[in-house]
Amino acid sequence: MVRKFIVFTFILATFLGCSKDDICAEDTPTTPLLIITFNDIANPTARKTVPGLVIRTTDVNQTVVISSASDSIALPLRTGANSTRYEFIMNNGTTDQISDAYTFAYLRNDVYVNRACGFKTTYTNLSVTESDTGTPDWILNLTINNETVENETAAHLTFFH
Repeated sequence: MVRKFIVFTFILATFLGCSKDDICAEDTPTTPLLIITFNDIANPTARKTVPGLVIRTTDVNQTVVISSASDSIALPLRTGANSTRYEFIMNNGTTDQISDAYTFAYLRNDVYVNRACGFKTTYTNLSVTESDTGTPDWILNLTINNETVENETAAHLTFFH
C-alpha cells in the first residue's frame, strides 16, 4: 500500500510540476541559420545548382555540414565565437574537385526567448572574406544581401559561380 502511494505521489508530482511554458514549442524562433544561394555568374539573377557540393568545417575534425547538389543552403554559425570558417567543395570526389574557404565574421547578440527555450543568438555586421587566396576559385563573386541574421526567411548571401 505504501509503495502504491509513493508511485501515485511521484506520478502526480510529475504531471503537476510541469507547466505549459516548460516545453519549448517547435514553432518558437531559435538561433537562425545563415542562408546562402548560389547563382550563375553569367546570368546573376538565375539560380545555379552546385554539383557535388560538400561543405565542411576547417577545424581539426573537418566535420561535413552539408553534402548534396543544391542551389541554396542553410549553415549554422558558431554561437560561442565571432567568426566561423567553412570550406566549400564543388565536384567532391571527382578529378574536377575544387574548393574555396571563407570566413564569416559577425557580432553576436544573445536574445532571451522564454523560460523553456532559453536564449537564441542573432548575428549583426556580417562580413565574408576568402580564407584561401592564391588558389583557383569556383566561387567567383559574392553579394551580402543582409548583414543581419535574425531569421531564415530570405537569403543573407549570394555566391556566384
